[in-house]
Amino acid sequence: MILSVLACAAGNTEGGDDRMNVYHNENFWGKGRHKKKLTAFSAGCSFSWCGQQLLIPAVYTGSEGAVLDICARVPAQDMAAYLKKWNRKRRMALKTPQDREQFQSENPISGDFAVEMSLDQTALIRRMSCSLAWYTPDILQMEDDNPFSAENPQNEKDAEKLMQAYGCDRDSCWHFGRISYDWKEQPVLSPQEACLSFHAKPVPVTASCFTADASCKGRTIQFSSPADGQEYTLALHGCELKRFDLSGIGAKDVIYPEYCQLLSYSITPEIDSSLFRICDCAQGDHPQKADSLEKKNCPDGPCACSVMLAGDSGIPGTHTAASSMYFEPVTQIQWRTVFEVKQKEDLEVRLLLSTP
Repeated sequence: MILSVLACAAGNTEGGDDRMNVYHNENFWGKGRHKKKLTAFSAGCSFSWCGQQLLIPAVYTGSEGAVLDICARVPAQDMAAYLKKWNRKRRMALKTPQDREQFQSENPISGDFAVEMSLDQTALIRRMSCSLAWYTPDILQMEDDNPFSAENPQNEKDAEKLMQAYGCDRDSCWHFGRISYDWKEQPVLSPQEACLSFHAKPVPVTASCFTADASCKGRTIQFSSPADGQEYTLALHGCELKRFDLSGIGAKDVIYPEYCQLLSYSITPEIDSSLFRICDCAQGDHPQKADSLEKKNCPDGPCACSVMLAGDSGIPGTHTAASSMYFEPVTQIQWRTVFEVKQKEDLEVRLLLSTP
């Protein structure tokens, strides 16, 4: 469902402030060397998207392309509750992929959407994006094991610059996003209207867990989608051990785990592979240094490798999921069913832009 909002420029946004030198295809820290500064067109639009307050201060254009700045307000109490729940002790204890997914998805100051833009009904091509966060003093200092500087916690200078240029409320935390777009057709150098299409990024949500081994053929498992409650039936067709020869990949002085389990299954009703997957509950073994006398995980080495086999098996209606990789053969794997869930409806916003 697409919601429509018509927003007129407020006229008091500092999007054209000389302190804001914005360049195409540059992040917040870019100095725009050998590039021409883009022209700012004020939008001054503030609106709520499923409870999240967003501010669009300005759109910037030039012959190379266009840039959109988005400011997302995060109540300080929401950020404080998140840091209390995910304190250092709990963060350091994260072990499973499911725990890490939950930790990341609950962060209220993370960017969780993509934005398509057109100017005067001319579509643009999304090129690159970057983000930056600003925190209230209380959040910076709220715990002695906070994720910021321990001695003199402070925000980045570029975040302070954005706060001043866009007049953001200092009683809240803010997530700043900058998106660069390329021209698809002729440049629109003096736009009067911008149309923004916001698309929430799906987040992984684990629906159920089950254990499977070589004897699993013929088993069925029932579970429901956390998004809409739709009931699904998983039919297991087999689980077999597979060894891959990884001696020729990666760093020469690193040994990689070679064993994994392959699970064959079908699901009723069918669901698009981009919305559902089955994966190992454990992260598997990490690579280790070749000269190690004992099989120990190598914290300084590369992350645990994976073999991307999940998907269609070649038999209609049958799919294959691959477990994490292990140094020793594993006979039993605990799997989890994961849905990619969009937590917000898409939103379309039309902005009337004011000339610089």
